[in-house]
Amino acid sequence: MLRNQRGFTLVELMIVIVIIGVLAAIAVPAYSSYVSKAQERTCEANRRTISTAATMYYIDHIENDNEYATDIDDLKGYLDNFDSLKCPAGGEYELVEDSFDVTCSVHTTNG
Repeated sequence: MLRNQRGFTLVELMIVIVIIGVLAAIAVPAYSSYVSKAQERTCEANRRTISTAATMYYIDHIENDNEYATDIDDLKGYLDNFDSLKCPAGGEYELVEDSFDVTCSVHTTNG
């Protein structure tokens, strides 16, 4: 007499809820890890772009006693997308004095 039976039983609903909970417990930390890695990689790409711009600045100012860029703002003319070069985690980029290295207040360079 299965014709009179409608819907799910309480046990079936609880099993579905437990399965969804287990899947969520696995997915949320994995998602957070992926977001963090993506932010680090974006930051590294931005640092390389800024470093390349600092090298171009140096080459253009080599006649002025090998003048290095002293501030990220000095590089505005060398970066088409200057305003979009922000650390995705909210950090600040800084040039290392007398070099082409760029640091970030949030992400550190690997290596």
